[in-house]
Amino acid sequence: MAVPSYTQTLDTMVSTAIDTYSRDPINALTDSGEKFLKQAAQSGRVFMVNDSENVRHPIMYGHGENSSLYKPDIITGSPNLDNLSATAKEVLTHAIFTLQAGTRNINFPQSQPPGNVIDYVSAVVKANMMSILNEEEILFLTGNGDSNITSTALRRAAAVGDTDFSHGYPVSLGGLLYSSSVRSNVVGSVGTGDTSDESFASVKTDDVAKWDTHHATATGTDHSGMIADMQKAILNSSYSEIERPTHIYTTLDTFESMLGLLRTSAALPDPVNTNMGATGTIPFAGISIDWSRYLKQEIFWDDLEAEFVTSSYPILGVNWNSLRLNTVRAGGVSGDSIGFIRQIGDMQAHPLLSNVFKRIEWKRQWSVDNGRRSFFTISGNVSV
Repeated sequence: MAVPSYTQTLDTMVSTAIDTYSRDPINALTDSGEKFLKQAAQSGRVFMVNDSENVRHPIMYGHGENSSLYKPDIITGSPNLDNLSATAKEVLTHAIFTLQAGTRNINFPQSQPPGNVIDYVSAVVKANMMSILNEEEILFLTGNGDSNITSTALRRAAAVGDTDFSHGYPVSLGGLLYSSSVRSNVVGSVGTGDTSDESFASVKTDDVAKWDTHHATATGTDHSGMIADMQKAILNSSYSEIERPTHIYTTLDTFESMLGLLRTSAALPDPVNTNMGATGTIPFAGISIDWSRYLKQEIFWDDLEAEFVTSSYPILGVNWNSLRLNTVRAGGVSGDSIGFIRQIGDMQAHPLLSNVFKRIEWKRQWSVDNGRRSFFTISGNVSV
């Protein structure tokens, strides 16, 4: 039997570090803003899927024919049997979410210092993993890459053929809320903005009415009626214990406004007044209210049907029983390990630089597997 051997080459150390973080990426999440990725992990909504072109989820949108009512113990039938039919009625369709890929080079100096460089290699790989995950958070919330945080948010749809689909970009929160919607938020346009004849995840709201998200309008423009507005939106978009919003996400300004409204409410005892918001979230009506540094007041969140021109604060209801992050099972270098990072070849040298690099790739896509109608927006809040 051969004696096991280990070579401390740069390529081996980099591959081992990538494999380690790839198998457990959640440990690379930081406190720099990844609210959605953390919640996906805490809710058990990060899934490994096989490599393919699409992720598909069945969507039930009908129930077949109506029941027929009749008096028993008769053989001649009755008018109430009119609903019986030999015509097949479809009750299911599939929502399709196209997997999208990302890639980057992890760079190292070609001349390594003598001694143990394992800690250095691990830190470089972890820094890149943290950057990837932070970029994914920004991509989902804004539809833009890391260098465009201040740009206007964009709709990014789910499948090839969707009007708002962009090659290389995963689904954005704006796409999930507004694509194929009667309140589609066409930024800068005046009119209804109804795009329900278009598709999101290859499903048209015109064909499947339950595919639209819930859209509400605030009772005031200054957040003053926000408690009642949120309560009503939660109730109107709740259908069951699974198909209901679990979180509301907004800006820090709106979050602080909600804190002020709740703290001045006579129904809240002093301990709640004192500690509410200290952990970063607000419990409200059976859900959690949170904020993100990547959400901001802008025209994009003005989805009032005849406007789309006023800079508005986003108040966005999300159902984590339905929203999920799909990562592709990419294999690993340590035998039976499975991660979502795929290494593209061995360590390579830059032809014109004194650096070497390892090319990596990953595939992922957000999807909804328990419907879309339990997500909501509240529009019309233009001042704090």
